[in-house]
This record gives sequence, C-alpha cells and structure tokens, in this order.
Amino acid sequence: MPNWQKWTVATLLLFLVACTAFVAGFGIGRYVSPAYRPIAGVTPEELKNEFGLFWDAWNIVEREFYRESPLDHHEMTYGAIRGMVESLGDAHTMFLTPSQRVMFGQDLEGEFGGIGVTIRMNEQGQLMAVKTLPGTPAERAGIKPGDLILAVDGKPIQGLDTAQAISMIRGPTGTVVRLVIKRGTEEPFDIVLTRAVVSLPTLESRMLEDGIAYLALSEFNAKAGAGVRSALKDLLAQKPRGLILDLRGNPGGYLHIAEEVASEFFGDGLILFERSPDGAETRHSVRPGGRATEIPLAVLVDGGSASASEIVAGAIQDRSRGVLIGERTFGKGSVQITEQLKDGAGLQITIRRWYTPAGHQIDGKGLTPDVEVPLTEQDLQAARDPQLAAAVAHLLGQESP
Repeated sequence: MPNWQKWTVATLLLFLVACTAFVAGFGIGRYVSPAYRPIAGVTPEELKNEFGLFWDAWNIVEREFYRESPLDHHEMTYGAIRGMVESLGDAHTMFLTPSQRVMFGQDLEGEFGGIGVTIRMNEQGQLMAVKTLPGTPAERAGIKPGDLILAVDGKPIQGLDTAQAISMIRGPTGTVVRLVIKRGTEEPFDIVLTRAVVSLPTLESRMLEDGIAYLALSEFNAKAGAGVRSALKDLLAQKPRGLILDLRGNPGGYLHIAEEVASEFFGDGLILFERSPDGAETRHSVRPGGRATEIPLAVLVDGGSASASEIVAGAIQDRSRGVLIGERTFGKGSVQITEQLKDGAGLQITIRRWYTPAGHQIDGKGLTPDVEVPLTEQDLQAARDPQLAAAVAHLLGQESP
C-alpha cells in the first residue's frame, strides 16, 4: 500500500479516536466535526504503539490474503471504524455510511425514502407492522397490521433492535427492497417493494366520543413542536374533558423539541437533567406559555416509545401530571451528537446520560406504565385498541374495560 494512502487512512483513524459528537433520540442533530485536537491522556508513543499493531494486521492482510480482485481499501477502512465503534459496547454509538447519515437527517426533517409502514417489536423480538400510511408502497403491496417482517433482502430481522431494522428497510427512493412476511398461521411469503419518498405525518389529532381529545405524535422531528402547539389550540377550543397523548411507536428525535412539547403540559419546573462523565449536571426546565397545563392527561406508551418520548412521558409520570398507560418503554436514556467525516460518513457518539425529574435512569430500563395494558397481534388484526380504550376509560373516571 503506498505511503500516501497509508497516512491518509491513519489520519482518518486518528481523527475518529478524537471525535466527540451529536444530540440524539434514535438520531438527533447533524453537525460538522471540529478540527483535530490532541487526545487527552494519550502520549504520542502510546498512540504510535497502538497504531503499529493496526498496521501489522493491515500489512498481513495486504500481503497474505487470497483474492481474485483488488482489495477495497475504502471498505476496509469503514470496517476498521465499525470495529472501533462496536468495541465501545454502546448500542447508540455507531458508524453511519454517507447514505445512512443522509437518511437519519431526512427522517428528522419528516421526509425519507422508505415503504410507509409503522412497526414495533413484539415480545418475541419479531418486527411487527402496526399500520401502513395511505398512498405508500406498503399499503399498495397489501401489508396488514399484525404482519411479521422476518427478513429484509435475505437478512433475518430477529435479534435486531427497531432502529437497526428501520435502517435496513429504508433506503434511496427508487430502489427495491424484498421483505419476508409472516401473516397469522400462513406460510411466510415474499413481498417486493420499490422505495418511495414518504412524508411522515408527524401528528394526528381529533376529538373522540365522550368529549376526549386525542393527539398522536409519531416523532420529535423539526415539525413536531409547532404542530403540537397548533393541534392543542384547536383541540382545547372544543372544551374537551380530557386529553390523550399517544407516544406509541415514537422513537424520539430532537432534544429541544422534546422540551418544547413537554412544556405544553406544565406551568413550570424540571423536565429532565443530563449528567456528563465528569459528574456535571445540566438541568432542562419548562418553557413558559404551555397550553395544556390543567387538563386531565393520559399518555399512551409502548416498547417503541424511546428517547425524546421517554423524556416527555417520564416528566409527566414523575411529576404526577398524568397517567402512563400501555407497555414498558424502550429504555433510551443517553444523549448523542453526530460528527460528519470527510467523505460524508458520520459517527453518532454517546456523550451524556439523561434522567427524569425524580432522578430515574431510563437507559436500558425504560418506563413502567401506571396502568399496564398489552396490545397483541390479535388486537391489531381485529382492529382493536385496548390501550386507547383504557385511556378513555381512565379519563372518564371509569374502570378499564
């Protein structure tokens, strides 16, 4: 390998070791990396020894590996970066290829290339379709609520988390994705779909029977704060008896949007606090001007409710502002930043952990609902929603059905 190429790769890897990065739900924010800076606590000699080991391995591969075509040094570099990041043992610190980094950014802006199906993991760790969005490839292909997605492009889904599964299904518009679907007791079958631009409906709002207002938020993206404020204005003008905030399947998003949304339900006080590795704490308090600070409130959550969703739900639960109904949440209680690399790839890096107002750590634990109500595959197939029914019953002061 020519010296110039070797030092190009070395410079990239040195830069990666020095990176600190981006504030995230399952992805929050995109920022450009600062210039390289010295690595605290690492001497040049120690660094030289570590990279000497790396180059020993690289040179052995160059010299000994049997191949019938030239080695792809760019992919080898990506593999080295992935290995470095995976060695940290943090599921939320990850390497993103240029296309993945763009996809994450599009998602947070509310538009992306995909098939138009909302999903969740069931208790068996299987990816389950919850609903399809109107006019999308998933709806046209006949995917139904309760369908299990067993594999994507020949790769099994079992054992992956929701974010990993979503990244496999999404991709550039116009490209093809093949899903293996299991429906009820039928034999698994293939569905081939062409990805299209999917405009994610950030929220849904309406009045239910018995004077209950309903507001569902699908993601804390750039559109969510203004959308929630507008929806609450319209709903509250109808003098509802109570409000249901549906955060089921909401994977998170921007931290500052979570603060905006949470502030709509409190007059003042703490929403969350963050803790850095050195023990320093940053407190995030309610912003004034909330519209729904007094109305009786129920929040729907499930295993797909993560990060920013857990920030809002955790504050509401800790401060007894409302009742949580549904299933245990995902358990994403860390803060990420993202660094863009020179070729457009990126690193998502955990930099802090956040805690609820009462000091509960969410990461790896999640939130336990005040009223636990499961939602089964049979419920989805029969178009039943016992969790929503339980929320309505609670707000009406009745026993859950």
